[in-house]
Amino acid sequence: MGMFPLLLVFISACTGGIFIALLLFIFTTAVFYFLHCFIKWLAGKQAGALSYHVEGRTLRVDGGVFFLQRKAIPLDRITDFALVQGPLMRIYGVWAMRVQTAGTGSATPEATLYAITNPEQVRDELLRRRDEAAVNSNTPF
Repeated sequence: MGMFPLLLVFISACTGGIFIALLLFIFTTAVFYFLHCFIKWLAGKQAGALSYHVEGRTLRVDGGVFFLQRKAIPLDRITDFALVQGPLMRIYGVWAMRVQTAGTGSATPEATLYAITNPEQVRDELLRRRDEAAVNSNTPF
């Protein structure tokens, strides 16, 4: 990010246009600053829009800033909860939990729950509720 404006200034200065180089530097710096601010704002909005909760026999996953997405995943269809922690997540001590379901025909998870700070407790509680939902799946809602 910081090298691109300097590269433009160097190229313009070498060709004899110091005024054009200065304008290019100011313009590209402003564009990068705007993009940085927008991405920071968007990340905060995205994190604030995430919501996960269990409602009866259903795991509800809501999220999205521009395009809202709401999923209702029946607990008795869930086959696995995979815990994932990348390098940046490890630094901040958070986890992601991938929710796998039966019958989707896809290797991609049905949902991913982000920013979980106590993943084993959350997984154990969801597994307990999933098992309860599977036992009670023969009874009507």
